[in-house]
Amino acid sequence: MHLSDSGLTLSATDLARHLGCRHLTQLDLRRARGELDRPYRHDPAVEVLQQKGLEHERGYLDHLRGQGLRVQELPYSRDVEATLQALSEGADAIAQAWLSDGRWTGIADVLLKVPGPSRLGDCHYEVVDTKLSANTKPGTLLQLCLYAELLGELQGRRPEKVMVVTPGSGFKPEVYRVDHYEAYYHQVKARLDREARAGASTYPEPCDHCSVCDWWQRCDQQRRDDDHLSLVAGITRVQRNELTGWGIETLERFGREPLAPDRKPDRGSRESLDASQHQAHVQLEDRSRPPYYEMLEVGEGSSGLARLPEPDPGDLFFDLEGDPFAGDGGLEYLFGWAAVPEDGGDPVYGHTWAHDASTERVAFECFIDMVMERRRDHPALHVYHYAPYEPAALKRLMGRYATRAAEVDELLRAEVFVDLYRVTRQAVRAGVESYSIKQLERFFGYERRVDLPDVSLPKRRLEVLLQTGQGGEAPEEIREIVRGYNEDDCVSTWRLRQWLEERRNDWIAAGVEVPRPQPKEGEAGEDLKEWQQELEDLRERLIEGVPELPEERDVEAQGRWLLAHMLDWHWREEKTAWWEYYRLRDLDEEDLREEKAGIAGLEWREQLPKVGRERTPRHRYSYPEQLVEMGEGAEVYDEEGGKLGSVVGIDPAAGTVDIKHRGDRKEDRPRCVFEHGVVGTKLLRESLMRLGDWVADNGVNAGDADGLGRAGRDLLLRLPPRRSTGGPLRREGEAAAEAARRLASELDGGALPIQGPPGSGKTWAGARMIVELVKRGKRVGVSAVSHKVIENLMQSVIKAASEERLELACLRKVTERSAKPPKGIEETTDNKRPLADLESGEVNVVGGTAWLWSHKDYAKSVDVLFVDE
Repeated sequence: MHLSDSGLTLSATDLARHLGCRHLTQLDLRRARGELDRPYRHDPAVEVLQQKGLEHERGYLDHLRGQGLRVQELPYSRDVEATLQALSEGADAIAQAWLSDGRWTGIADVLLKVPGPSRLGDCHYEVVDTKLSANTKPGTLLQLCLYAELLGELQGRRPEKVMVVTPGSGFKPEVYRVDHYEAYYHQVKARLDREARAGASTYPEPCDHCSVCDWWQRCDQQRRDDDHLSLVAGITRVQRNELTGWGIETLERFGREPLAPDRKPDRGSRESLDASQHQAHVQLEDRSRPPYYEMLEVGEGSSGLARLPEPDPGDLFFDLEGDPFAGDGGLEYLFGWAAVPEDGGDPVYGHTWAHDASTERVAFECFIDMVMERRRDHPALHVYHYAPYEPAALKRLMGRYATRAAEVDELLRAEVFVDLYRVTRQAVRAGVESYSIKQLERFFGYERRVDLPDVSLPKRRLEVLLQTGQGGEAPEEIREIVRGYNEDDCVSTWRLRQWLEERRNDWIAAGVEVPRPQPKEGEAGEDLKEWQQELEDLRERLIEGVPELPEERDVEAQGRWLLAHMLDWHWREEKTAWWEYYRLRDLDEEDLREEKAGIAGLEWREQLPKVGRERTPRHRYSYPEQLVEMGEGAEVYDEEGGKLGSVVGIDPAAGTVDIKHRGDRKEDRPRCVFEHGVVGTKLLRESLMRLGDWVADNGVNAGDADGLGRAGRDLLLRLPPRRSTGGPLRREGEAAAEAARRLASELDGGALPIQGPPGSGKTWAGARMIVELVKRGKRVGVSAVSHKVIENLMQSVIKAASEERLELACLRKVTERSAKPPKGIEETTDNKRPLADLESGEVNVVGGTAWLWSHKDYAKSVDVLFVDE
């Protein structure tokens, strides 16, 4: 945002900041007018992130050059003429292009030349943004929409697509269609333009942007001066808006004045509002007689203090230090735990450091192995932590490194991990503004050895070193401060457990029964244990003689190593889905409200008419404002974990969801639901085990032997396509689609990967390759990750065959027949029929998911299998 004699100019950054916080726009506007000075906020991590961003962009430009593209880098300047000149010169890619229409400005990371007429001739440019974030944020898309609009004015054609390149993607861009976001973009842009011109009355409501905002101290002080409702721990914005409409604008008034019993909020439940008022009351009491807290009534079920297991000498108190920006996808750089000696006394602290992926894996394995060994001596031990981060991180590490899966599964199955945050929130109302363990420590009298202000800068400096690959060189004095901070967290967790046990004893002394959770069996069933043993035996056979270090492996050794660690991939993914099910099931209503896979605060509204031949009616529910990512067809479960039915309609704007209940649940009225769906992977696992067993006996590279999984083995060896003829894959002057069609008829086993972004013509080319193969008498299979994708490719095949006057017999294996099957594609729910029809010649194209093709009998059922990934 810049104010000059010619007026106010706004940037793409201003647009993203406005989306994050409207009040921020007004502060930036006052700064532009000279009314405020921007606060200075030194954060060494910001400089590192900026450097990593430049390195990522440089890597992408080098990638483009490696593809033979001519890249023109523009010097930083506010000169749109330089961008126009570069566009007219026709470089394949233009870096750091200044875009402006006089009112709006921005610097696009990369402009990429693509075919299509424009003012520049038979080509035009699209915008590519290089971002460090693994997830593309709404603000990024709005920035890209602005770049696309400004670029469209310069080249006479608005780009249809914008792209984002994230780390770890092999520089493959995520593609977004501009028209999908255009309406929202224009709405936000117009609001920013209007409020920047005329000003707006805004308030510094707390938001996600606060954690990175230069102005946060100013806003925080204003909220405190006003005794703003946002100071109430856990209160939602919906509740604050409701209360403001009732004339209640301060914490003091909310905590002091009872609400009328018959007054109900328009959005959300009265029960949640009452809980927030109780919290405000406790915080108000804490101001006059600290430290003040109130215990919540012990109710039925396993919540609050009833979640506390019997203390055991083997118990551990666990805390992780992690950095989401270090390495490729984050790094857990310090594993810390505290254990109480068997003869009593203060806990003894232990820890393990990690500074890169290899040491993180070792630290993870050492910690899990330590817990398992300790559990053998203390079968009733539990691992206590505060907030759900630690178990989530262990699951993530298990998946990332494909190690200790059975052990992690056993610990989770036995409910060894105990989240004291959930226990506290369900058992206590404390006079705190947030339920961080740091704010609770004054209630149980814990004094930290390392003061929180003293650890902030050393911790950031350590994380800067980790992000730049120099974590192993961190000075010992920095490590010692961070280690002390982690030790405080572990010991504080122990002290909180002790304090909660004391509060439990208070209830028991008052005559209230407080049950303990029942011990859970952690061992897997006999079938699973047998399979896990087979898996480990096969893995040992595959990696026998394979060097430990990747750089010491040849191609075949690397192939064996990859296959060995793929064998249980489907099982690990399936277990992850079930772990998520149990996590969501155990959340209370307020916590589930924060989950995109859940809906909390449901209120039944009406029963809707049945549709078609449906046996059970549809039920419409309303729900309070919350972010929900749940679409039609989602299978949903209630708060007790029972399957309720499926979503048949959802309207986030109206706050309604329509659920078709199961027949045995048609009278139920849940308060919460969450999404869960898992398809068993036994067939896929068995298929991989067969391939692994063959490779263990014969090797990955068995020459031209027509053995099991030849195409898969070629992929492991990174071999080029096997062909019946020689010469280059693509001949001089040959279009890509023509080359693909020719190569289809030349394939002699092996695999032919065809890569391209959405909209590049892969489906079109694949359909014509299949037609060519059928003309030559080949049997063709089609597979993909969903039935919809399979149907889409098969419909393209039907269309391509019609254009060439070729009759096809197509069959698709489905779970349920379509009400109106696609023309030219027969459907079956019988797993045996596709194989029989292929062998008899009644069909020549069969579509089915991986579950069909993983059947042992289908190993050589087709000549060519197309996988639309």
